[in-house]
Amino acid sequence: MAQAGMLYLVTAAVFLGLDMIGIRYIVRPVFERHVAALLASPLRIGPAAVFYLVYVAGVLWMVSLPALRVQQPAQALLGGMVLGFLCYGTYEMTNYATLAAWSWQQVAVDLAWGTVLTGVSAWVGVALISGRFT
Repeated sequence: MAQAGMLYLVTAAVFLGLDMIGIRYIVRPVFERHVAALLASPLRIGPAAVFYLVYVAGVLWMVSLPALRVQQPAQALLGGMVLGFLCYGTYEMTNYATLAAWSWQQVAVDLAWGTVLTGVSAWVGVALISGRFT
């Protein structure tokens, strides 16, 4: 149990840290170009915190813990990327299908970011906890 708790903390820290950078420098500029009027100012911290807490728990349940059991960080990277693609893809494709102002550029940027972010966060967590950077 202690190992799972440490895995959660490491994965959450990596995910949050990278996402703060990614949102600021990669995602937000694209969203500002296309849907600036829809962006909350200030950011609603409560819903964001709920997302981070639950999403990272899902990453652990579906990706990181199975990869840790077999000591395979690369499995966490690939599984995390698949999960990130599915989750961020659901958000982006739903918005593109239903919101007139949504653009393919938003879809591409956020989908790529979520895919890489989830995979790298899962990989770093498993690699650090297992001691295997592969």
